[in-house]
Amino acid sequence: MTQRERFNHLYESGKRSTRQAIILFALITGISVILMMIGERRLAEFIWFLLVFPSVGLVKIGARTNTLLRFNQSAEYKRLVRLEWWTAFGLIGAYVVLILTLLLNPELISVTVVATGTYGIGIIASSRLDQRLGKVDPEHVTHKVYARGKVGYFNS
Repeated sequence: MTQRERFNHLYESGKRSTRQAIILFALITGISVILMMIGERRLAEFIWFLLVFPSVGLVKIGARTNTLLRFNQSAEYKRLVRLEWWTAFGLIGAYVVLILTLLLNPELISVTVVATGTYGIGIIASSRLDQRLGKVDPEHVTHKVYARGKVGYFNS
């Protein structure tokens, strides 16, 4: 499968997962608004901040991972794709720790610093994994190629 065909599959998968994420976002936001209206402000904050980003992130990264796993049967490629998923999962976990710390104990700045540092390391690791995937499979659609493809890179 060529890089352009892979891009098209990823793009369609991304559109589907975006629709799912929007529905999930609306559902969680609706629940939070109802809780705010009945006076459960703190619970509404917890639900919104702890569920919106993680659930939307998991929907998006899950769709990308499932699509990428269909492109190449190489054990190395599949291992790196799964490792990228676990890295994203770890980033979401760091976000949850960060938000919990800020909501429950804003004075615990050290935990916030550690969670933020972990987040930075995870972003770098994800980028490196994406580059390694490009070396293992020359037709791999990296994040950079995907971003360019969305603005017409493959139309020329």
